Amino acid sequence: MKKFYVVGNRSSKSLSPTIFNYWFKKYNIKASYGYLELTQKNFHKKIKEVLEKKDTLGLNVTIPFKNKIIKHLGKIDAHAKKIDAVNCVTNKKTISGTNTDWTGYYKTLPNIKKTKNKKVIILGYGGASHAIHYVLKKKGFKDIIIFNRSKKKIKYSNKIEYTKTYRDLEKYLEGVFLIINTTPINPILKKQLRLITKSTIVSDIVYSPKNTTFLKKFPKNKKIYGISMLIEQAKPCFKIWFGKSPSVDKKMLKAIYKKI
Repeated sequence: MKKFYVVGNRSSKSLSPTIFNYWFKKYNIKASYGYLELTQKNFHKKIKEVLEKKDTLGLNVTIPFKNKIIKHLGKIDAHAKKIDAVNCVTNKKTISGTNTDWTGYYKTLPNIKKTKNKKVIILGYGGASHAIHYVLKKKGFKDIIIFNRSKKKIKYSNKIEYTKTYRDLEKYLEGVFLIINTTPINPILKKQLRLITKSTIVSDIVYSPKNTTFLKKFPKNKKIYGISMLIEQAKPCFKIWFGKSPSVDKKMLKAIYKKI
């Protein structure tokens, strides 16, 4: 039987097995999808062992191993190279990797015709944030402001730029089109909420709980839930492995929401 896994340091909490095993059953694919919960110390040893097994055909990679996995791959695509992170591994003649986070996130956004002058704020600048920043730049957004707890150099820029501190957040909240939270907390202070209008779209990449601490602060705003990105980044992985795009139906969503 073909075997697939999600790999991370908290992968036992992942919804990926629920998603992929549902699709395997729906499309009569003889395969199983489980999880590998690894540590920084045992990652390289264990991942090598798993990839050497003939029945291991694919992996999804999550925090904090999206960069570490690259060492074990024969090739990665151009997007993964630029983002410097891989979340989808195919184990065939060559062990190859790609990144579907960037397309996955963009698929969750509403249809946006003019992006150039729309202000976007990204909270946090870790691996998933890099993929989101990459696709927003690629799709024409010019006014992207990134905040992080520690000072980090910003990628995909023609000049040397660094992330801003959360202390300066208040200066940039007015007139913002989209706020994307990529952190496990809510970095926006109560006194800053008044600056954000109902027209601002709020997005959180954390998917459990569905209504995160961050999203709860915006009861009247349009929301993009983390589960949307999880499903949208999973669909191209399935297509890479099996050659067709899977569909999302009510029964599947019901099974997912039961978990979260």
